[in-house]
Amino acid sequence: MEILVRHLQRLPKQSRVVLQTCLYGLGAGASAVFFQLGINWLYRLGLAGLSHQSTSTFLIGSLAIIVVSSLFMGWLLNSFCREAVGSGIPQLKLAFWKDFGTVPWRIAWVKFVAGIVSIGGGQSLGCEGPSMQLAGAVSSNLAGLGGGKPSRTGAWRRRARRRAWQQPSTPRWRPRRKRLGKKVFGLI
Repeated sequence: MEILVRHLQRLPKQSRVVLQTCLYGLGAGASAVFFQLGINWLYRLGLAGLSHQSTSTFLIGSLAIIVVSSLFMGWLLNSFCREAVGSGIPQLKLAFWKDFGTVPWRIAWVKFVAGIVSIGGGQSLGCEGPSMQLAGAVSSNLAGLGGGKPSRTGAWRRRARRRAWQQPSTPRWRPRRKRLGKKVFGLI
C-alpha cells in the first residue's frame, strides 16, 4: 500500500484527486457487489432451497432460519460492534458530521456479516442502508490508508458549524424576504 501511496503523491494534485476518487468508488462498489452476492448465496442456500420442500418442512425450516439468524446477529452485534446496529444511512451521516467521515473497519466487517445473515436469512431489512454504510466505511478506510487526514479535511465543517451557531441573524434580510414573498404571491 505504501508503494501505491508514494506513486499517487508523485502525480499532480488534480490528477491525484481524480484517481483517488475513482479508487474509493471502486472499493465502495466492490463492497456493495460482494454484499449482494453474499445475500443471494445465503438466500438460495436457505429459504429458496426450503421452498422446494413440503409446506410443513418449509414453515419449520424458515422459522428456524429466522430464529437462528436473529440470535447470531444479536450475538455478533453485542459482542463485536454495537455501533453497527441500525439501517446504516443515519449512522453514516452521523459519522460524517461527528467524526468527519471516519468509519472504523470493525463497523464495516460486522455490518457486512450481520447484513448478509439478516437479509439472506429472511429478516425484513433492505440492502440499501447497509450497502451505503459499507461503501462509506470502505471509502473512509481507503482514504485513511492512502494518507488522508480526516481531521484536516473536516476542519472547515467544524469552523462553519461554529460560525453558524455564533452569528446572530441580521435584521436587514428580513424585510427583503417579506417583500420577495409578497411579490411572488402577488400581494404588492
